[in-house]
Amino acid sequence: MNATTQAPVDGRSARWAQHREERRAALLDVARHLIHERGPDVTMEDIASASGTSKSIVYRYFEDKAHLQRELGRAILASMHRKLIAQLEELEQRLGREPEPAERIHAMIFAYVETARRSPGVYRFITRPSDGLNHFLESISRLVASFLPDGTPAPQVWAHGAVGFVESAVDTWMTADEESSRRPDPATARLTSDQLVTHLVTWLMKGLTP
Repeated sequence: MNATTQAPVDGRSARWAQHREERRAALLDVARHLIHERGPDVTMEDIASASGTSKSIVYRYFEDKAHLQRELGRAILASMHRKLIAQLEELEQRLGREPEPAERIHAMIFAYVETARRSPGVYRFITRPSDGLNHFLESISRLVASFLPDGTPAPQVWAHGAVGFVESAVDTWMTADEESSRRPDPATARLTSDQLVTHLVTWLMKGLTP
């Protein structure tokens, strides 16, 4: 078969691949909005219904819920990365210099906490214990390590420890906040997201030293 007869086949394959990717992205977007509105217990059947398709079609693009979790985690991480880059560039322009390590860490933690605050349902979904969570946290650790200053000892080890610490702290904060919303207690002050970010940066950079 020569190149002339092969080209149309390649063209059809490319169009089909593009169609599949567009369809997958559309289903992922529906899933994200549905989980944002209803919470992390949304089913594949719910996603199919909201997409106007069948559950079998959804399973063509996502093998199971863990696969959906991994793909949604990738999408959320990509969004966090874009926002982080923009925030660091804005900070550098405002300061007229490169951000200090503590300022970089602050920007990264702020991006993470804001992701959780803006959509608790989606955050709960992508951080449920599973291979999807492991992949999400591993990806964030690599991202954090890439932003650490040159000369940081064992940057990947530090990043893994920091991400685990922040993930656990944010989960505890969200749980306490949810319980406080259900049973308000005037004697208990609720920690704001900005206060949480400030505390986390201080604990990571200075420990418990006053």
